[in-house]
Amino acid sequence: MHGNGQSKLAVCSCGRLHVTYGSITLHFDRDEFQAFADSIGRLAAMLKQSSLGSASAHKGSSSVHMCH
Repeated sequence: MHGNGQSKLAVCSCGRLHVTYGSITLHFDRDEFQAFADSIGRLAAMLKQSSLGSASAHKGSSSVHMCH
């Protein structure tokens, strides 16, 4: 997925939050969005601490996924 810098955030009249990145739109209620944002923030902090692909990037993580 390549968003090419094209991301949009919106609050719909239905009260849900819409996050669009490239051709994908995610729809959240407020609690779901807060959990998603917290997870993205943790990932960003991990990347700041070490280089991408480094084993130490996963240190302390409760969930480690291998890239395909």
